[in-house]
Amino acid sequence: MTTMLEVEVANPEVMAAPALQSVPSADSDIADDAAENAAAFALVEDDAEPLIVNGEPEGASIKFIRTGKSTKGRYLMAKVEIPPGSGPPLHAHTLTDEWFYAPDGGIVMLMGTRRYKDLDHTPDVVGRDTIRMVPMKKGSLVFAPRNHVHGFLNVTDKTVIVQLVWTPDTPGEESLLEYFKSIAKPILPSLKGALNNPIVQLKAVSEARAFGMMFSKDFWEYAEKVEDGIAPFGKNLPGLIKLLKSGEPAGPEA
Repeated sequence: MTTMLEVEVANPEVMAAPALQSVPSADSDIADDAAENAAAFALVEDDAEPLIVNGEPEGASIKFIRTGKSTKGRYLMAKVEIPPGSGPPLHAHTLTDEWFYAPDGGIVMLMGTRRYKDLDHTPDVVGRDTIRMVPMKKGSLVFAPRNHVHGFLNVTDKTVIVQLVWTPDTPGEESLLEYFKSIAKPILPSLKGALNNPIVQLKAVSEARAFGMMFSKDFWEYAEKVEDGIAPFGKNLPGLIKLLKSGEPAGPEA
């Protein structure tokens, strides 16, 4: 079984969140650290034949550009198309840590501040969470460790891209790829943003537990109150870079 990556949580001040603006200026909408965040993702090349599935939330197209098969089980990476007003319900992973990268902004992260013990101690059982709203500028990066509630929302009127990284991704054990394949059928690359039906949405919630996820049916099932604020766990860029480098295939043998 893959050893859990030792994360190096950055100082939370690096992700200080500005006040929400309905129409931000071109300059203020660019993250100060966008260049270094982009450089980290530039370390990775897409797999030769990425799998594309019709995902959750409704209308999302999920392109898995790296999987545990090509990263030695270290991580799973996907590019997700999020339609306007869409985003996954509040949920938490018990087996994986996750990064969220918004190359074009347009996303508000929803980040809980509590740590939940396991799948038998969910927010609706032991106490709902305080959820922070964290606007993501162009190029922003946010880290969500396991056992913490999170979600996100496209607050624009256009489809936006979010790039996700989960660690670890051990095929047959801790792979969320199997979850997404289970709840949705693969689609052709030319068919982007195909709409889900209620059956797919029900499967997304009902099958989550088998893959180590607490998944809320609606926002207030897991949320006690909402506040503006910074991302509680920073962006953990050093941990991400270490992870992406560790997942590269070995060079040819001498």
